[in-house]
Amino acid sequence: MESYDVSLKLINYDLILQPHVFLDVDPIRHLLEYDAKFKNFKTLPMYFSEIVQFLISKYAVKIEFSYGEKLSFETVNRYALRPYQEDALSKWIENNFRGIICLPTGTGKTFLGLDAIHNTKSRTLVIVPTINLLYQWRSQIVEHIGVSKENIGIWGGGKQELGEITITTYDSAHIYVKRFQNAFDLLIFDEVHHLPAPTYRVIAEGTIASKRLGLSATPERSDELHLDLDVLVGKVIYRTEHGELVDNGYVAPYELKTIKTELEEEVQRKYNAFDKKYKDYIQKYRVFDFEKLVLRSGRDKKAREALLARQEARKISMNAEKKLEITENLLIQHKRDKVIIFCEFNEIVHAIAKKFLIPEITHKTKLEERRMILDNFRKGIYSKLVTGRVLDEGWDVDANIGIIVSGSGSKRQFIQRLGRILRPSETSTNAILYELVTKETLEVSTASRRK
Repeated sequence: MESYDVSLKLINYDLILQPHVFLDVDPIRHLLEYDAKFKNFKTLPMYFSEIVQFLISKYAVKIEFSYGEKLSFETVNRYALRPYQEDALSKWIENNFRGIICLPTGTGKTFLGLDAIHNTKSRTLVIVPTINLLYQWRSQIVEHIGVSKENIGIWGGGKQELGEITITTYDSAHIYVKRFQNAFDLLIFDEVHHLPAPTYRVIAEGTIASKRLGLSATPERSDELHLDLDVLVGKVIYRTEHGELVDNGYVAPYELKTIKTELEEEVQRKYNAFDKKYKDYIQKYRVFDFEKLVLRSGRDKKAREALLARQEARKISMNAEKKLEITENLLIQHKRDKVIIFCEFNEIVHAIAKKFLIPEITHKTKLEERRMILDNFRKGIYSKLVTGRVLDEGWDVDANIGIIVSGSGSKRQFIQRLGRILRPSETSTNAILYELVTKETLEVSTASRRK
């Protein structure tokens, strides 16, 4: 009977090392926790490759679960990567098949994932942020690397199909991570900035996959949890910006145009009063973190008043009436173009849709209606569309004109919206992104931050 120095097994959410002889684990001790009761070591499954690599160099190791299995079917190459995509994938391979690639929205991040599947032949779990992206990824896999739908599992949106290539959402994956623990050797995290969230990080921690690819336009997070991605997925190994792709001829030129509006004198006075009330409170009580202000507002009357004052100031800064006039002029100017209008607040989405008789999409729009509107927009049946935040991420839709009526200070949101209007250089259609900003309000600093 063959003997082993140490055996490895998966129990619940842990990787267990059961020593049969004395083990010198000092080089990996920082990854392990000793369990005195069971006289074994345990760790997170994501450290499997690192631990095995060390153990097999010194000991006889028995692994009591399957791992690293390849696809049982062939894939094909029906696409051509651009030079910057080839460069990005080469750097990922050189980094031992780990790391994050940052490309602007609309510049072919999905093809990096397809090429990773095709070249590694690994059983793959693709994790995406939205239900819609489940089916977009499946369509791309079928079309571009020749995998039949029957070989692609969908786990989410009411389905629980486990295939050698499976596409799931962050919401589903963190709940069913035990089903995925050792089923895959390649993890692809689309919009990887979601992963470090406390609820989602278990997806990376609880799986043994040795190959990990993160995709995002901007992985940075305001809470700085993106720093954990170095361990969960790997470091950023490639990054490029819109401007570089324009300069190299991969994306058509684009313009950013800021149109400034003014408040009427009386309205400006109201704005100033609300803004002052808010700023006086945060200065006096040194509450510069907005989330902390929200928490304080539940027990502090003055904090609640300051929060309401900020909301009123923000509503005024939207300057809806004047912005509707400007939007109307822009729609007339670009009547032959495909235009997406972005708004931070649904009340403005509704007002624009009603005034100009154009379709709207918000988070309340039902999935089938949303798909119908976007399909008609892609086909050119609709040439104008107004939306809230819901199209910022996870939808394959584009235009050549964008109008930001209102937005947040998020750089990621700005890049995603810019990506919606970019065109490959072969079309030679220049894109324009208009930004409507009310002077002498918080919108000025907000617009500055996101750029």
